[in-house]
Amino acid sequence: MLKLLYSLLLIFLLGSPCLADIELAPKGKPPLRLSDVYLLHGLSYVALDDVLDAVSLRGHWNSVRHVYRIRTANGWAELSPGRQNLKIGERFHPLKEKPRFIDGRLRVSENFILNQLSMLINRPIYYRNLNPSAAQHGGDDNTLDRLFSFLLRKKNLVAGPRLRGVAIDAGHGGLDTGVIAGDGYKEKQATLALSARLSKILKMNLGIPVYLSRDDDYELTPKQRLEPVAHEDVDVWLLLHAQGSFTAAAEGVVLFVRSNTENSSDGLMDSSRQLAEELKTALEESDVPVVGIFTSPLVPLGQGRLPTVLLELGYLTNPVDLQRLRSPDGQQQLAQALYLGLKNFTLNRKMN
Repeated sequence: MLKLLYSLLLIFLLGSPCLADIELAPKGKPPLRLSDVYLLHGLSYVALDDVLDAVSLRGHWNSVRHVYRIRTANGWAELSPGRQNLKIGERFHPLKEKPRFIDGRLRVSENFILNQLSMLINRPIYYRNLNPSAAQHGGDDNTLDRLFSFLLRKKNLVAGPRLRGVAIDAGHGGLDTGVIAGDGYKEKQATLALSARLSKILKMNLGIPVYLSRDDDYELTPKQRLEPVAHEDVDVWLLLHAQGSFTAAAEGVVLFVRSNTENSSDGLMDSSRQLAEELKTALEESDVPVVGIFTSPLVPLGQGRLPTVLLELGYLTNPVDLQRLRSPDGQQQLAQALYLGLKNFTLNRKMN
């Protein structure tokens, strides 16, 4: 029954995007109003051709290489719907959302406009969303978030010093590479390798089922990424990622929990934050630097009761983090630390 309801909700909730309007221009120039804008999963997506016109850039779609090429003062820049990065010359810059075709046009999210567009024109950007949505701030209109919430609220965490099962989402996959390091190592490779190691450690030491979102290099639909959580015996959900930065100095693990954990009133006392604290302690005791624990309404963690943590396990732009993420010893170090954090969480968790 749960899987049937899940499928029906997915069809209903992930329907046609909504329309919106924005204003865009190089700072100091009269803004252009763009109306061919879609609101999808709480973010505005704008046709890339229109974005470039607004800032006096030109580009074209290369159907052979499946990339969009943009001529800039710094050389050619490239975007692809299969990559979550912007390539300028030989450098890769991570994107929060990959470009996507909507209604027959390649579109970029407003995060691209706010964070990367200024690099292409070497000057600040003026941007205004004329139809701000509460969904952009974790409101009720975020349909994907509501789908997560539906699934997570079905969970009845069993008290006691053991886990029944763990769900692990290995971020990205297939054409969705995630962040790419300077030497070509991809985020999707790191998350897949680490999820496999952690799964093996959990099965060997705890004898419990571990449900992976993917076990090889392929892209996932939102439905497939959620399937591990639908199992009734899942008590914990970990989402594994890595990230990049414009500076090689940025390093360490960053942990995210859903924004409602500080005011939980549905039977568990901040269970996601407790889990994050145990993971943080275990990582630090394993000599892995941790930046901190943060709440994020923009991360699709849902609003349910299932203890859930999204981990950015290091920066592929930092040489030390990169070595840890790509080497077998470093992956084992991270996986062992996460296992100890999960184990300690089951022993120390507090119930209301």
